Amino acid sequence: MDIEKVFAMFRLFYTEEDGDSFLPVAEMAAEYVKSRALDDTSASDPRLCCLAAAHTLCRVLEIKAARERLTLTRGGAAATEPDFRGRIEFAQRLYHGYEQLCAGLIRDDGFLFLRME
Repeated sequence: MDIEKVFAMFRLFYTEEDGDSFLPVAEMAAEYVKSRALDDTSASDPRLCCLAAAHTLCRVLEIKAARERLTLTRGGAAATEPDFRGRIEFAQRLYHGYEQLCAGLIRDDGFLFLRME
């Protein structure tokens, strides 16, 4: 999978100035998506790049939400509540949309084996 394409797609989704610092997250997302790809799937398929970029966006927003829970002020730490919940939910919907688009290309990792008789 071409990490440059994945990262370029991620930058379309995430337009904040600190986006370039998240290249390692994009690399991990690309590896994760590549591991889910079926054996006969081409790693250069643009749909997989979009899925990896959407996965990167989810992880980056989770990282930023964890980082920005507290802001240091002169009086100490103060909780901040930017709309990370809404942004993460939107990113997850985007990811699931691309996951559906790639349904024939990837393994379903949501399968749960409940019982065998």
